[in-house]
Amino acid sequence: MEENTTYKPFNYLENYTPEDGVQVYYNTEKTLAVKKNDCSKATTGNLVTLTAPANKFVSTESAADANEQAESWLTANAQAYANNTGICTIRETAWRGANPSCVIEPPLTLQPFDYMVIRYKWALGAGHDFDTFTGFISTGTTWDNKYMGYGHGYGTELPNNSTADTSYIMFAGDNQQNNGVEACLVNFSKLYSDNISLKSIPVRMAGAWYGQIGTGNIDIEITTFSGGTMEKSGYDFINVDGSQVQQLNFSKNIPYPPSWVNDVNQIKNIGYITYNVDSLTAKVVINY
Repeated sequence: MEENTTYKPFNYLENYTPEDGVQVYYNTEKTLAVKKNDCSKATTGNLVTLTAPANKFVSTESAADANEQAESWLTANAQAYANNTGICTIRETAWRGANPSCVIEPPLTLQPFDYMVIRYKWALGAGHDFDTFTGFISTGTTWDNKYMGYGHGYGTELPNNSTADTSYIMFAGDNQQNNGVEACLVNFSKLYSDNISLKSIPVRMAGAWYGQIGTGNIDIEITTFSGGTMEKSGYDFINVDGSQVQQLNFSKNIPYPPSWVNDVNQIKNIGYITYNVDSLTAKVVINY
């Protein structure tokens, strides 16, 4: 999202009085949550939600156009609003550098969403060819412990040959570069709709360097979306005609394994995401 320094409140918007006899349409309520991103080193900003209330934006074309105006206003103002109203707290992390040390991140509960994309990202100098493991655990279904990622033996999506919209989980591909991203799309609601006895759906994340290691530092980016459809795009996934709900980032140091083994239990565990089927939310815990 583009960063902004000036938040434009609703009283900045021009008042609109429709002409007699002209059909007009108004927006429904829209929200966008972003983290305050202007905190000083060693602190982190909280997540702040900006709301565009219903009936604030008007269109003579369609309700979709009014909603698009509301979403554009959110995109233009959410970061500045978060920076102006959010708070900075001490971030208990100190692993970056020559002597990595313990990191403790609190668990985070997500807002309701439809789709989740988990991205494992590394920059130049971190290492070469980071391989990821993302999979369901403890659901009691046949999909448990079938990890998505290169060479794990389960293809790139579950069920096999499903599309991004119909899969439970999908891997975007094996990125063997010195920097980049590997991503997984997780469709919790689809798995639940086909297994309605489930109360929660845990996902485990893990990873290891297949190639040469540098600093070993990676970032885990968790993005949620509401509505629309999902499409694969290179090593990533994009949402079409929906909206982003949240995006969280966590730092993690991944040491080089003593020897490469295609076994999730013998490599570095990254953390867990547990989806609650009643609230349509999830809790994220990154392990250190």
